Amino acid sequence: MAKHFLFSFCWLLFTTACLAHHSELDRFNKCQLDSINALEPDHRVESEAGLTETWNPNHPELQCAGVSLIRRTIDPNGLHLPSYSPSPQLIFIIQGKGVLGLAVPGCPETYEEPRSQSRQQQQQRDSHQKIRRFSKGDVIAIPPGIPYWTYNYGDEPLVAISLLDTSNTLNQLDSTPRVFYLGGNLPEAEFPETQEQHPQRHSSPIGRRGGQQQQEEESEEQNKGKSVLSGFSAEFLAHSLDTKEETAKKLQSPRDQRGQIVKVEKGLHIISSELQEEEQQEEEEEEEREQRHHKDSEREDEDEDEKEEQEQRQTKHSKKEEEDEDEPRSHESRKWKKHTKEKKRESHGRGGEKQEQEKKEEEEEEIQRQHSKGGKNGLEETICSSKIRENIARPSRADLYNPRVGRISTVNSLTLPILRKLRLSAEYVLLYRNGIYAPHWNNNANSLLYVIRGQGRVRIVNSQGNPVFDNKVRKGQLVVVPQNFVVAQQAGNEEGLEYVVFKTNDRAAVSHVKQVFRATPAEVLANAFGLRKSEVAQIKYNGNRGPLIQPQSQPQSL
Repeated sequence: MAKHFLFSFCWLLFTTACLAHHSELDRFNKCQLDSINALEPDHRVESEAGLTETWNPNHPELQCAGVSLIRRTIDPNGLHLPSYSPSPQLIFIIQGKGVLGLAVPGCPETYEEPRSQSRQQQQQRDSHQKIRRFSKGDVIAIPPGIPYWTYNYGDEPLVAISLLDTSNTLNQLDSTPRVFYLGGNLPEAEFPETQEQHPQRHSSPIGRRGGQQQQEEESEEQNKGKSVLSGFSAEFLAHSLDTKEETAKKLQSPRDQRGQIVKVEKGLHIISSELQEEEQQEEEEEEEREQRHHKDSEREDEDEDEKEEQEQRQTKHSKKEEEDEDEPRSHESRKWKKHTKEKKRESHGRGGEKQEQEKKEEEEEEIQRQHSKGGKNGLEETICSSKIRENIARPSRADLYNPRVGRISTVNSLTLPILRKLRLSAEYVLLYRNGIYAPHWNNNANSLLYVIRGQGRVRIVNSQGNPVFDNKVRKGQLVVVPQNFVVAQQAGNEEGLEYVVFKTNDRAAVSHVKQVFRATPAEVLANAFGLRKSEVAQIKYNGNRGPLIQPQSQPQSL
């Protein structure tokens, strides 16, 4: 008996190890990319007031990166129904403007409708959580499992590209992309390639009346909507929500054929000009605070520089006077010297106090960062009040800028702290005609390049020095750049290239070949590549310091 148990236990361990090794080997093989393709949407679902397009998640490139993508187009006055996903989402607004509402569990309904003179409206006023406005160029972070809805109140279609990080640790399910809708009767699945096939039910011959009753129940069940509420009976929903059974049936949307995006005929009355002005005022106040903080820091730096220069001039002046003084005035010179030393000590004492104060502030900031990293819901920031969007397309927001080449802007957990929990970040790149983004790689993240506008050329090189992608890209195409694969981009000679890059790390680090060479000693480069000193100097110091390369008169081949 003991031998049998020991054999069974050993066999179980061996089988588990083999399965784990097989799964790791499968994931490793998925990233053996000898060739990368520019991908376009594989599936489209038309709704009453918009269009939903998805990429097949079974593409080797997307399986390697562990992500899925959705592109949604919402017509004016279109409402995307409340939905949520077990995977964190990062949304980039390509075109248009709108509003977004989240239903965060545990957060209060902080917004309430004003009192009305109507008696009916006086009985019950609507209250809800904060509505957030967004526009072109915004990056929006959606935590997993949080339902959200989107409405287009503009005059043009709203276009957004969404990244679902299905391999994120926050997703406790498998890497299959899933979107759960709270309402609507979805005519088609957004990701049909991953839909589970359920076996059809076979009716048992219980009798003529029993068989007929079962068929009626099955037909009624098939007529239900495809939201999460359709999986419950109307009677149970009515009891759960304390409403009428007829109302519960409407929540299941049994015959609603409008799809995921519906038309709001008269618009949402909650989207008023007052709300827009309030949001605009909040943005302006935030920008003013940032500008004041920036000016104050610059003024402090200038004041410190002036103090140091003044102290240096004072010490030089005292030394000169001491040298010029003769012996009869040695007593006065000693007094002056003592006075200057005491004054200098006092200034240093004040400087030491300032340094200690700055050190204390840095320690307090570090404690706050540690609290936020540890996931504690402290007073410094909560999910209810946290910022979920930031615009990275504005020229003033550029992190790197070359007036003849273009600009680069990034958003990560330092600028948008909620990304620390989602482990995601993004980069916006605009290249003018013939502009070049020099060879670089992402140290700790896979990246997905989506072309917003224009056209250009992209080359990706693997660890063996072979180009796995070398082709032109255009608007609407997606290119996956695996971690540490070297990539370079160049805009076309007729129009520029504008694109957004999603990255699977909240602190994605980028290494540029030019910067690596500048950080490497000249002798190391000379011996590594067999170069002369003059050639090493050219490689290290000629040309632009940054990764944006000034275009030549003729477009250069990557």
